[in-house]
Amino acid sequence: MTLMQKAITPALSRAHLEDGYDRMAGYVVRAEDVAFATTPAQLFEVHGLGYPGSPFRPDAHYIDLLRFESGPQLQYRDVPGYIVPLWWLRHSRVTPGAELVRVFADGSATLLARYGDVGTGWSATHLGHRPALASLSRCVGPVAKWHSAYLEADVVDGGQTVVLALANPPLAETGFHQAPSGRWFRRVPREDVSELFELDLTARWNGLAVRVVDQWQDAQRYVVARISHLGDDLDHAEHLRLDRVEAGVYEAVVYAAELTDIQTNQVVPHTWSPGPSRALRRPVTTQSY
Repeated sequence: MTLMQKAITPALSRAHLEDGYDRMAGYVVRAEDVAFATTPAQLFEVHGLGYPGSPFRPDAHYIDLLRFESGPQLQYRDVPGYIVPLWWLRHSRVTPGAELVRVFADGSATLLARYGDVGTGWSATHLGHRPALASLSRCVGPVAKWHSAYLEADVVDGGQTVVLALANPPLAETGFHQAPSGRWFRRVPREDVSELFELDLTARWNGLAVRVVDQWQDAQRYVVARISHLGDDLDHAEHLRLDRVEAGVYEAVVYAAELTDIQTNQVVPHTWSPGPSRALRRPVTTQSY
């Protein structure tokens, strides 16, 4: 797989290190294309961090980077007009083995944390404590059907193994272990999983194309959703006053009843399931996850 790289804002870096935030989105490059950039000033240039309202500075003491292997389920959009090839990544779960790296002005770098998988989460290297644990969500990231149950999952070992994750101790199934993070997980052979896909739930909110990335009930038991715009209308996202998480990434929490044109698909990469050499998109009409 291809190693990708993106600059991480200070706020998102803290979210990864302290809250165990396991999502990513926005502008990314291939790590090999920018291997020559080894200082904050150079990274500021190659990642195009001088946008209006940017929290980055070329004279910063350091810049944090997320380096991750591109998974077959990730969905990118080409961004033309740049010397260094650039892509925009829609809101996704961090892939197994991702690393959060801090690059200093003298050209040195240190590993801040490593993301194992959905079962183990982030492990910090220097903080003296583990990051908190992000909530599981079937709206983003691989989902596996195992023993008639749908579980949050990750695909590892070159596609040979599936990591299954549970927020609470299993009631009946054995073989689950509790990670230091507190999450319960189990590794099973790929052939033991009857379905493997990523749920892609898209909709419109006040005319803006969005992906639903989380759902829950509020205190009044109304269903609310976190939405992330799909990158095709930045002006409209600004007009609707969505929160700008970083350049090109706008999100908001809304009532699910406000969403229209809802479409639910299963993204099934060919490496997860027999089929043509591209990701399949299967509509889902009756099942609920």
